[in-house]
Amino acid sequence: MSGLWGVARFVRSHAEDGTVGEEGPSRDGVLEAMAGRALHRGSPEIAYRREGIGIGVWIDRGSPGASEGEVKALGVRRGAIDLRTGRYALFDGRPANARGILRYARLLFGGRLPETSTGDEVERAILALYDRFGEGAFSYLHGAFVLVLHDPEAETLYLVRDPFGVRPLFYSAGGGSLAFASELKALLPALSQAPEVNFEALLMYLTLQYVPGPFTPFREVFRLRPGHFLRVRPAGTEEVRYFTPTVDPVERTEEFWTHAIRATVERTFDAEWIPGETGVLLSSGVDSSILAALARRRGDVPTFSVCFGGPNDECPLAEATARFLGTKHRSWPVTPEEYFGRAAEAAFAFDEPLGDPSAVGLYLLVGRASEYVRKVLSGEGSDEFFGGYRIYLEPAAISWAAHLPGPVRRALRTLFRSLPGFYGKNYLLRSVTPLEERYVGNAKVFTEDRFAAFRPEVRDALRGARDAFSWAKEVYASLPPAVDDVARMQLVDLNLWLPGDILVKGERSTAAHGVHLGMPFMHFDVYRLASRIPSSFKVRGGQSKYVVRQAFRDILPPHVVDRPKLGFPVPLRDWLRQGYADRIVARIAESPAAAFLDVDYAASLAREHAEGRRDNARKLYVLYALALWSEVFLASAARAGASPDKGGVSRDLAL
Repeated sequence: MSGLWGVARFVRSHAEDGTVGEEGPSRDGVLEAMAGRALHRGSPEIAYRREGIGIGVWIDRGSPGASEGEVKALGVRRGAIDLRTGRYALFDGRPANARGILRYARLLFGGRLPETSTGDEVERAILALYDRFGEGAFSYLHGAFVLVLHDPEAETLYLVRDPFGVRPLFYSAGGGSLAFASELKALLPALSQAPEVNFEALLMYLTLQYVPGPFTPFREVFRLRPGHFLRVRPAGTEEVRYFTPTVDPVERTEEFWTHAIRATVERTFDAEWIPGETGVLLSSGVDSSILAALARRRGDVPTFSVCFGGPNDECPLAEATARFLGTKHRSWPVTPEEYFGRAAEAAFAFDEPLGDPSAVGLYLLVGRASEYVRKVLSGEGSDEFFGGYRIYLEPAAISWAAHLPGPVRRALRTLFRSLPGFYGKNYLLRSVTPLEERYVGNAKVFTEDRFAAFRPEVRDALRGARDAFSWAKEVYASLPPAVDDVARMQLVDLNLWLPGDILVKGERSTAAHGVHLGMPFMHFDVYRLASRIPSSFKVRGGQSKYVVRQAFRDILPPHVVDRPKLGFPVPLRDWLRQGYADRIVARIAESPAAAFLDVDYAASLAREHAEGRRDNARKLYVLYALALWSEVFLASAARAGASPDKGGVSRDLAL
């Protein structure tokens, strides 16, 4: 939980030195309106007003493990102002390496930090590092955070997002103004006019099942990407990368890696575990079982699951794991009526269209867990860092084609595409297709038919537009050198899938229910270790995440340790053949999204699915999630702003 929001207007005065004008944030209620859009994140307070900048924070006064004194301190937290330079720093969240930053800052400055008006030590420390290294100071930060730093002398405001994008941040800039917030819904009141739908971003969404950063569903709004900072000056804004995930393997023995993984994860687990206040979200998978096992070794632990029924229901195995470990387990059935009945509520929490069917299930699970604990642990990050997805087995399965000459592979690709459908066609086609053209991330829903989902006029306007495949190629081009295709796939997922889908559903679900999310696998030390492990230890013998399984084999139940990953399966295929496909189409037809989606095409997908001719469950759900989002956010966006000014951010702020 917690979060921040703010507005800034860089207006040059008529002074000869060209300094920023001294106008302050107006009292027209825009800041207050922004604050009221995300009260689930905490109590809103204005933290900073100066030189055209107003910043507010949502303060979580019920932070797990906080002492009475710390809770009181939260109520007066305003960030730190350096009394010598006038620079200001405020963290949403706290860097995981705060102690290290403090030690280093004290070492650099002879044991003393800058004198500040308020603020905690880590904010004073980042001001000290910024004084010494400038923008280079941001690369010292690890963990889950957003940092706001204002340097009035340089007429610069910085927004910094953590390396992997755990904490969200949206922004809109234009006409010398800026608005930003932890949630999209909180940003909308600061816009000068109703934002336009970004159809290019929605085209990417149809394939990826999420909108990749820096894009959002609105043309005027952007998401600050992980490992980036936004440099905001009177002349404009610029997004700059300060951290790039890498894979740099070194040769060590299996015993070395298993011991290193065990020690590192045990340490990061202890950093997240708060006795008596923490539970574990338990599936049938390896990661959540590891967390439950580690928690049980430290005392009693509640574990939680939801049950969907069907052949892939994870509940029986999760309950068996709970019995094996001796946890206090609770599980709840989720019917299709509850799932679809509360999907719009979840869409409001997610802020953006999220076509991952497991997201609603996670939202419901966290809601149940919030009745018993204030913090939940989950296994995000492990699959991306340690090669946990079964798709990472593909390079080994198609290695035979890598030895074929390029012209032969291209000729075979043309041949396979021309042949009618047959069993194994997709495998053969992928075998002779370059990784950059076949892999855009862990999910790939609409591909060749991605344009067909739109109405004809939108479809025509999108011809030649950037789509998920062209955007993924740009991501591939930006990747550091990697030794093999498995490593490259991991890097694509670290840039796209992890911040676009996995972390969104986890962070938004917990924030919406007032629960803190602990992710021991997402700690920087875990990433740093995983980046040195060769792919041959991550994927081996037809098994994903091989070395992690070996590291914790002694504490995991036998039915889990070698089990393939399922991925929180929701029985959509069966539910949609029980009449829900028609309901989905009706919901799409009645939503604002019907103005740009082809409802007849959606209906044809539903007919094919209901008749058993094709499994269109994922495609229908992606369209359904977009329709739900449009019901909530397009109506809200239409009320955004109070001025027809085209500058992007409302001039009514008078900043």
